Amino acid sequence: MKKVTSILLSLVMVIALCAMSVSAYAAVVSPEKPTKPSSNITVQVNGNETSDVVYERDPQDPTKITFTYTGDGELTGWEFPGMVEGEDYIIISQDGNSITIQLINDYDGDVVANAIVKEKKGETTTSQQPKPNGNNKSPKTGAATATAVAVAGAGIAVLAALKKRND
Repeated sequence: MKKVTSILLSLVMVIALCAMSVSAYAAVVSPEKPTKPSSNITVQVNGNETSDVVYERDPQDPTKITFTYTGDGELTGWEFPGMVEGEDYIIISQDGNSITIQLINDYDGDVVANAIVKEKKGETTTSQQPKPNGNNKSPKTGAATATAVAVAGAGIAVLAALKKRND
């Protein structure tokens, strides 16, 4: 009975430690954390590179970028292929044909701003596939390390229970 209790206690410890580490490390990857500016910005209309979209970085904060559609078509929206809103960028403002975003969480990949514009025929087209940003790294939260420590602790508890049983 003591062995079962020890094993159950160690499992509860592992689950509790994992639950605490997830909430503790979530604060490390806060979406409000500004990042350094990206090295490459590409502007598109309906998935094709164009000169109908211009951009400007904020002089006080280069992580803030304003994109403006200057073409003749009707702008219906914006998309940022290869980036995830709330993880890589946040929208600061959107007014008329302009949108201002801020890069967050140390995003250092390429920024592709795609203006979705209604064609003269009344059709809206978007890019077929989002282009990968080349950043295949996940954020370093330490969750893997915390899990390894928790599993090691549970293993030690099980070994201690087995040793006491043999004595």
